Amino acid sequence: MFESIPKEIIGIAYASEWDHIKQFTKALLNMTLDSEEEYSLIALNAIINNKRYEEYYVQIKSKAQIKLLSSITDFEKISLYQYSEYKRNIINISKDKNVIVFTAQYMGPEIDHTNYFDFAIYLDSFDLPYFSDNNGNVFECHEIIEIIRRFKPKAPKKVIKPEPPKKLNTFKPEVETYERITKKNAIWSGSETKTFQKWKLKINKEFREKTGGFPYYKGKITQKYVLYLNNLIKKPVSKKAPPKKPKVKRSTVRRPIAKDLVDKKKSTTKNLTPLNLEAKIYKKLTGKNPIYGGRITKAFKNWKLKINKEFQQKVGGKPYYKGALTQKYKIYLSSL
Repeated sequence: MFESIPKEIIGIAYASEWDHIKQFTKALLNMTLDSEEEYSLIALNAIINNKRYEEYYVQIKSKAQIKLLSSITDFEKISLYQYSEYKRNIINISKDKNVIVFTAQYMGPEIDHTNYFDFAIYLDSFDLPYFSDNNGNVFECHEIIEIIRRFKPKAPKKVIKPEPPKKLNTFKPEVETYERITKKNAIWSGSETKTFQKWKLKINKEFREKTGGFPYYKGKITQKYVLYLNNLIKKPVSKKAPPKKPKVKRSTVRRPIAKDLVDKKKSTTKNLTPLNLEAKIYKKLTGKNPIYGGRITKAFKNWKLKINKEFQQKVGGKPYYKGALTQKYKIYLSSL
């Protein structure tokens, strides 16, 4: 009876403890893996067997396949989920700088997690939550309150005055592109001109609408945006006027009417490669391109993960089967 109670574990640990956390994750999978319902694993920006994957997807159908976790040495996010009529097990592992955040919602026997995380919380519907650390110490709710009350952050020795707001970074590729296109100065008296600022806002908006990406990331200009700016620079056109064509006297003799050559000309329009249903729905809902430069955009990847999860929770089926969209998932996408 106790195994059918939903349970939840939330844990945080330093990234250096990844091998330790992998052991705990494999133990949890061994306890909850059902022979009739496999786990789906999705890894983003992961290094698996010394090879980098932007997005990695696989089905774990047997306990032997759980060893795959051992080959993951780095990642940004890992999602494991298993759905059936009576089970709903979800494991999410994210890495933020040097800290790993682990969350698990599962139905099964209680598992000892007290030695794996620097700090962890365990919850179920029958008992009060309790807290633990990597030394095996367990704390109840009232003890945690006392610990928080005793903790007092050190007061700063000196009061730091707020710094004046910094000017926006002016990136060289933007200045060069603007000045080559408009033949005007982007900087005047050490500041950006108003026309240059308006031009930047306009080009930023165009870039986001056409590619779905961002021009800046953490205060730096993105490589895709630099390529986009370079493509805006047109080759200089020669200012020399073209030579005048000599006048030719028109003949008074009627020439035979040329046959309509339109039917003979082959259409030069290339057929566009049809997008799959996910990409079409994404573009319809967001107005953004799912593919840029021959690659799937990061915004489209995150949207797919979100829609996959919503589908699993609402419908309870699988979005993919043997690399193809399931019929239920197609119907779900069409209803968005």
